[in-house]
This record gives sequence, structure tokens and C-alpha cells, in this order.
Amino acid sequence: MSGQHHENVVPNLQPGVRFYFSNVTTNGYVPFHWHSSLEIITVVKGHLRFTLNGQVYHVRDNQFIIIPSGVVHDVANDPNQAYVLQIPIQFITPYYAHPENVTFTNRHQASPAYQQVVTQIYALGRLIQHPDATTPFDFGITLLTILKLLFQEFRTEQPLPTVVSNIRNIIIYINEHHRQRLTVQGLATRFNYNANYLSRLFKQQVGLSLIEYIYEVKLSHLYDDLLHSDESIADLMAQNGLTNRRTSREIFKRMYGKLPKDVRTRPTKPL
Repeated sequence: MSGQHHENVVPNLQPGVRFYFSNVTTNGYVPFHWHSSLEIITVVKGHLRFTLNGQVYHVRDNQFIIIPSGVVHDVANDPNQAYVLQIPIQFITPYYAHPENVTFTNRHQASPAYQQVVTQIYALGRLIQHPDATTPFDFGITLLTILKLLFQEFRTEQPLPTVVSNIRNIIIYINEHHRQRLTVQGLATRFNYNANYLSRLFKQQVGLSLIEYIYEVKLSHLYDDLLHSDESIADLMAQNGLTNRRTSREIFKRMYGKLPKDVRTRPTKPL
């Protein structure tokens, strides 16, 4: 799980993009963050759930999602395998003016163009698995084919949603202070909002209620702690600022399909 809020893409391939195969064996959650790149995530096997533009998207086998540059999003996952392609905006600019202002649809699974994108992503995967002297040529051709398909077939005229800077600052604050006791009223006071207004604004801006987001961030860290610590569940809950154990258990089960006590594979101190 990433602790970054704004992720700078570090290229790992010659054209200046980042492309890799991800194999995740546990459930997980990455809190809200954003990229200075266009990101395409293609699930080979498994399930990912994204929240972006105020909507929830479920991405399963042989499906992909397009995340525009600067869009605040989170992702929850079951065990999965996926290809991740991150294309910095400066790479796209010579081919398309102001790509940072473009948004895309993620609802064309049955179209031939959708299947073409999936096919080309898999082709990139084969290229990096079996490279030779001419692989950079083939990779560049395939990459531009994907970009052309995305901008030609999936571009929409809808304006790119913007998240007000204070909401981004609140997201950063929650991500960095997840071990503290966080409340809607406390955050509203800190950032000079009325609590009810802040709750409505946060839900409108990111598609998830503020209290839900606080719990999801805290519980994602609890999940990691359960996997890597022998401390009691009660102690770990306290360390993550989870004072309402009943609500914590209920949301944890919704997120991970099991209770905290069922995550561990070895005996530990009782709750």
C-alpha cells in the first residue's frame, strides 16, 4: 500500500513511461491520491474497486480502467494480478494538446475498441517478458496504438472534475495522521468548515463520505498491522485511533470479507 498522496511516476522503460506487472496476494486499500500522469490499470485476474469522479468502478478479469492526470482516486483490492501503465503528461503532449484536461469513459467493455486496448496491453506484457534488440521499437509502436485508441474511442467531452485544494489538504492530513483520533467535527474545526457542510462537500467531491474515508484509511493500516505484528487486536486498534470497536469490526468485514481476528494465520493474544 502506498503512503503517497501525489505520486510522481518514475519511468522504468526507455520511452519515458512506467509499465509493470503487479501480483498482489493479499487484500488491500490505497487511500485517495493522484498522479501527474495518465494511468491505465488492466486486471489479468482478480478484482479492484476504484472510487473516482464520485463513482465506484469494479474492474475484473480482462477489464481496464483509465485514470486521468490529477484525478483524486482510491483503490481497494482482492488478491489480483494486473498490468499497470503510467504515462506522464509530457510524453503525450507532442501527440495531443493539453492531455491534462482530457477525461475518459470507463463503460465500453463490449466494444471492439475496448478489446483492442486489452489486447495491446497484453502485448506490452509479452514484450517486457521476452525483450530483444528491437523490443524498444515494438514497445513504442504498441504504446502509441494504445494512446490513439484511448483518445479516439474513450475520450469524452465532460469537463475534468476538480477537487478543491482544501479537500486535498484534508485527504493528506487524514493519510498522515491516521493513528490519531479523527472526527468530522475535529477536521471541520481544523480546516475552518461547518461540519455538516464539510461532510456534504467531501462526499460530493470524492464520492465517499468523510467518516467512511477516515475508517477505511485507519482499517487499511490495521489490516497491515495484523499481518506483520503479534500485538493484540485491541492494542492495534488503539494504536490506529479506532475507539469504536463495533463499528470498526463492521466496516472491516465489509472491506475485507472477514473480521480482524480471522486475518491472522497464527495464534495471538485474545482481544
